Amino acid sequence: MDIILIFVFAVICAGLVKGTCPLTCSCVDDSSGSHVNCHSKYLRRIPTLPKDTYNLDLRYNNITEIDVQLCKEMPQLHTIYISFNLIIEIPVTTFAACEQLYY
Repeated sequence: MDIILIFVFAVICAGLVKGTCPLTCSCVDDSSGSHVNCHSKYLRRIPTLPKDTYNLDLRYNNITEIDVQLCKEMPQLHTIYISFNLIIEIPVTTFAACEQLYY
């Protein structure tokens, strides 16, 4: 049992897992990657998300900006819901690296 726990800890520390779901959100993993639901969680910023996130729901939060690194950190992202936040401006280059994003 101790060996299994040590192995799991080593794998997590080595970064060999996909990433972890933020405590305030819920995540479902499937063959496409992670579907992350952070709907109505009073978030002020986008949390660190699993790298294999392909579907992201951030509606009804208090987010004020979108980091231009978003798609570099999650290259599989194809759907993002971010309406009903406090975003005033989205720079033109924000989604430039989002090659898979279509919605």
